[in-house]
Amino acid sequence: MTTGRATPAEDACTNALPMAALSGPVGHAVSRVARLHRTAAGKALREVDLYPGQELLMMHLWDRGAVRQTELIRALDLDPSTVTKMLQRLEQTGHVRRRPDPADRRAVLVEATDESCALHTAVRDA
Repeated sequence: MTTGRATPAEDACTNALPMAALSGPVGHAVSRVARLHRTAAGKALREVDLYPGQELLMMHLWDRGAVRQTELIRALDLDPSTVTKMLQRLEQTGHVRRRPDPADRRAVLVEATDESCALHTAVRDA
């Protein structure tokens, strides 16, 4: 005798499709394109001595000029420790320099170096 109610196993199997497919073919395609872009962009960035994510910071500096470190944190929506680590690496490779803000010596200004400006086209096209 059946009660008309689904068993727990039947409930669990009503959506037999993987979660990626549940969002539809468009969602799956967007996810795949994003992954392929990350891979290709990562390869292009390595050629100019940058890690993925650093290009966003550099583009912000190239667009805005010298900015406070706090503005970078806010604009990139990253944890302050992440931005500090990114800036340390970029400083070591000669892409940025940090200096005290003349308007407020407690604040730090970050600016792209002249050498890094040569990377602008390669990063934009990555």
